[in-house]
Amino acid sequence: MATQWERPCPLKGRLRFVCCSTAPARDTLVAMISRSALILSLLATAFATKLTAESGALQQDGILKLLEASTTKDSRSSQVRAKTSQMEDMVMFLAQQAKAAKLASAQDPVVKDDNSNITDFVKQLDGELKKMLENVFKAAATSNTACQEAYDKMAAGCPVYTANTTFLPPDFDGDFDALRAHHKKCRDLLPGMKQEYESCHKVRESLVGQEQALLDSFRDVNIFESPDECTISGDDVLAYYEAMRVHFKNRKDTFWETYYKLENVTVNITKFKCIDLEVAYFEKVAACETAQLKLEQTACETHERTIESCKPLPQCYNGNWNQYVEEMNSANDTIQDLKYEYRAVKRIECLMDAFAADDMDKKIDECIEKRHNTDVVNSTCVDNHENVQRPSYTTPDVCSSGVKAILDPNASNFDATEYTSQGITASRCLASCCTVDWYSWTTYGNAYVAKNYYLIDEATGQPASFATMEDAKAACETMGSVHCFGIYDTKCDGASEESPVILIASPGLDLHGVEESAIGSCIVHMALGSGTTTTTTVVQLCNWEINISRADPQQGDSDTVWRSLDVKSQAFDEVFRFSGCTSSELSEAEACVNSGITNGVRVLKNRIGQAMGTGVCCGQETNKVLTAKRVQCDGYLDEYNVINDKYLTSTKLLRHTTYQTMEEARMACLRMGPACWGISDDKCDTVNFMLVDAKWNITADSLLDSKQHTCLYEKRKA
Repeated sequence: MATQWERPCPLKGRLRFVCCSTAPARDTLVAMISRSALILSLLATAFATKLTAESGALQQDGILKLLEASTTKDSRSSQVRAKTSQMEDMVMFLAQQAKAAKLASAQDPVVKDDNSNITDFVKQLDGELKKMLENVFKAAATSNTACQEAYDKMAAGCPVYTANTTFLPPDFDGDFDALRAHHKKCRDLLPGMKQEYESCHKVRESLVGQEQALLDSFRDVNIFESPDECTISGDDVLAYYEAMRVHFKNRKDTFWETYYKLENVTVNITKFKCIDLEVAYFEKVAACETAQLKLEQTACETHERTIESCKPLPQCYNGNWNQYVEEMNSANDTIQDLKYEYRAVKRIECLMDAFAADDMDKKIDECIEKRHNTDVVNSTCVDNHENVQRPSYTTPDVCSSGVKAILDPNASNFDATEYTSQGITASRCLASCCTVDWYSWTTYGNAYVAKNYYLIDEATGQPASFATMEDAKAACETMGSVHCFGIYDTKCDGASEESPVILIASPGLDLHGVEESAIGSCIVHMALGSGTTTTTTVVQLCNWEINISRADPQQGDSDTVWRSLDVKSQAFDEVFRFSGCTSSELSEAEACVNSGITNGVRVLKNRIGQAMGTGVCCGQETNKVLTAKRVQCDGYLDEYNVINDKYLTSTKLLRHTTYQTMEEARMACLRMGPACWGISDDKCDTVNFMLVDAKWNITADSLLDSKQHTCLYEKRKA
C-alpha cells in the first residue's frame, strides 16, 4: 500500500522548495532517481513545455543551449536577470533532485551506476559556465573601452581660443579706420570733380553759343555786294574808286576781325575737354562705391564670422561632454548587469561543485549562504567618473560683447553712424549681409522711350506722371512688375513739378533694343530682388569660374587652388565669398555630419545669400575665394577675333565709350553683352579704344579698308 511522506526542502536562500512525493514501491523509487526520472522531474518546471517532446539526451542538450544562449552580448537588466533566474531555478531544482537521488542510491546501491550520466552532464554544464564567465569579462572590457574613448574625445574637434581672439576676414588686420579714411577721402573728391566737369560744360556751352553768333556774323561780312554808299553824283570816277576802296577795306578789316574772333573761340572750345572730366568723375564714383563695398563687406564678414565661430563653441564642448556621460551611463548599466550575471554564474558553479562533494547537502547549503564578490567585474572609466570634471574652455570677449569696431551694415543706424555723421553721401548698401529689398531699381542711361510705352492713368487718360521719384517708385511697386516696367526720366535729373517723371508700362519694352537718347534721358527699371546701379543699356548674367583655397588655422591661409567651381547665371558685378555653414539640405552637409562634424559644410554664397557651392566641412579648416573670373556673359566670351587694317565709320561707334587700355574696353564690352559688337583701335596703337555698336548688324561688307592700319576686335559668341 502506498504511503504519503513529506519533508522540508533543505535548500535555503532566494528559492525555497517543499519536496512532496508519494512513498512508492522499491522499483518505483529506483526509476525516480535514474536520469530519465530526473529529466521528467525537470519537465514539471518552467521548461516543461519546451522539453516535453524531446528525448532524455536532447533534454540535457536543451539545458546546455539555454546556458549558452545566456552568454552576455548586449546586457540589459530585465533580459539578463530573467535568464540568470531561469538558470538558477534550473540548477536549484537539479540540486534538489540530486539530493533525492543520492538518498535513494544510498538506500539501494543497485542504482548508483544509473547516475553516471548525471555526472557527465554536470561536467558539460561546467564548461559552458566557464565560457559565460569569459564573455562577461570581454563584455566589461568592451564597455570600458567605449566609455574611455568618449572620455578621450571630450575636447576633440573643438576650437581653442583666448579671451583676445577675434574672427576677422582673411588678409584683414582689423583696422576699420583705414578703410573709413580711404572711403571718405574718395568721397571728399567727388563734389569738386562734379563741379569741375559741370562748370566745364557750362563754359563750353557758352563758347559754343559765342561761336555760333560769330559764325553768323562771319557769314554776314563775307558777302561783297556793291555798296550803296559808293554811289556818287556826276562823273568823278576817281572819287568813285576811292569810295569803293575805303568801303572794301573796312569790310576786309571787319571780316578778319570776325574771323580771328571765331578762330579764337573755336580754339578755346577744343581746350575744354569736358567729356574727359565727366568720365573721370564717374570713374571716381565707381572707385568710391568699390571702397564703400569693401568697408561694408568687411564689416559683414567680421560680424558673420564672429557669430559663426562663437555660436558652436559651447555646443561643441557640451556635445562631447553629453556623449561621454551617455557612454559612461551605458557602460555603468552594462557593468551592473554583468555583475548580476557573474554572481549567478558563480552560484551555479558552486552548486555544480557541490554535486560531487561527499557531503552534498552541506555543500549545497554553503553555496546558498555564500556571497560572491563582484568587484572583479568593473570599468575603470565608470569608477573614475566621480573625479571627472566637465571640460573648460575660454570664450573670447567678442562673443559676449559683440563686434565693437563697426556696426553690422544691416543695422538701422549704420548709415547715420558711418556716413551721415561724417558728411558722406553714400550709395545703397550692396554688401552680402544687407537686407534685400522686395524690388530693386537699376538706372540705364542715355535711353529713349517712345510714347506708346507710357503707362496711361485710366482716371485721366493721360500718362501716369509724378513730381517726385519716391511717389513714382511707390506707385510702380504697388502695381508690381507685371504692370509697371519702371520710370522714364526725360532729363535724367530726378522728378520735379516742371519736369515730372513718367511710368513705363509692362510688358513691352526691350532694354536690349532701346534707342539712344539725344538728350541723355534714362530709364529706371524696377525688378524683383536685389539690383545695382549701372550706366549701361543692358542687363547682365554671367558664368563664373571661381578658384578657392583650403587652409588649416595652424598652417595659415593658403594661396594654392584647392578646387575650381563653375557658377552659372550670376550678375556681372557679383561678389562671392564663404559665409556660414549648413548641416542639412545639401548632400555635402550630410556627409560632414556623418563624419562627426555636426556643423556641416561651409557654403559659398553670392551677394544676396544664395548658395553657389560648398567647401570643406565646418571644422577648423577654412576656405577662401582666390579668384573669380567671368567666363562668358549673355552668351558672349571675353575673347576677340582680330581684324587688321579695317575700320568702321564713326556713326557705328558708341559715343562716350573711349577707353585708355584694352582691359578697360574689354570689360565694358563684355558688360554690355549683345549691345557691343566689339572694339575699335584707331591706328592699332593700343590707345584710345572705342566700342562698336551692335545695333548696326556689323558684317564683312560693313568693314572699310584702313590706310591708317586701324584694327577691329570682334567679340566671340559662347
